[in-house]
Amino acid sequence: NRSDGRVRYHAETGPFDEEYLAALPKRDWTLLVHDVEKHLPAMRKLFAHVPFIPDWRIDDLMVSFAAPGGGVGPHRDNYDVFLCQGIGVREWHVATGSVDEDPDASDELALTEEFQGQQHTAREGDVLYLPPGVPHWGTAKRACITYSIGMRAPQMSDLVAEFPNTDQNNPFYSDSDLKPSEAQPGRISADAVDRAMRLLGARPNQRAEVAEALGRYVTATKDWMTPERASPRDAAAILECLSQGASIDVHGMARMAYDEHSIYLNGRQMALPDRVDTFVSELCATRKIRGPLPTAAGISDVVAWIAKSGGFTLPET
Repeated sequence: NRSDGRVRYHAETGPFDEEYLAALPKRDWTLLVHDVEKHLPAMRKLFAHVPFIPDWRIDDLMVSFAAPGGGVGPHRDNYDVFLCQGIGVREWHVATGSVDEDPDASDELALTEEFQGQQHTAREGDVLYLPPGVPHWGTAKRACITYSIGMRAPQMSDLVAEFPNTDQNNPFYSDSDLKPSEAQPGRISADAVDRAMRLLGARPNQRAEVAEALGRYVTATKDWMTPERASPRDAAAILECLSQGASIDVHGMARMAYDEHSIYLNGRQMALPDRVDTFVSELCATRKIRGPLPTAAGISDVVAWIAKSGGFTLPET
């Protein structure tokens, strides 16, 4: 809403029916759709444009359609975000200094005061990267679509509350020292565990506990998007199908990762059998299993556990 030279923002949560959408005005609104890649797994191809980011750090792909003048207002995010411009043109302002919060700008959204900062005009194919905490706001110059690749950044309290820490600010996980070698499909690196150790102020003998807390958190699914777990009978049927050369897809909503000791799926953890890490890495990269399974000991157990943890798209019955 624009009045007296001031802009106020109002947010409504869907789902919206066709009549509601058809009645929207010609300008000054935006529609945000979160977790698009979980419903349309083919959209995960966009993540290939950020191969230097460990995929367990990616939270979701959000797609926004904005009518001319539309946007969500000036704000800051606590995580990295890549803003990929599709059709149309969007004008961005990125702060170069501190910006105060503006609680009067919206009753539903946490917004900052408006600012000028650096100005960028994004056209189709352009990408704007924003580190955590940098205030920014984008306004559609004409109808446009923007694809936002958002990161997952645990806070200290998200991991395990019982770890002692003298910092009471509940900091977010960050990896400004990220190495290219860490961006292997599904792999939570030793460096990532080191960062979580420092975040928590954990002792050396708590390393395994920290690693498991990190793995469970970064693979946890949202309550309304948790895949159905296979029954023991269904898991056995999946193994039988694979033995006959079938292919099984990882569920679009499933989150999977592993470290040197464990595999993590949808917030659950299993000890990783010896010599299975290559199989798990390939599964994280392709999100598909093609039978028959390798004969290495432990692989069938891992596949059955993945099925029972909601990792696969279950066959139609």
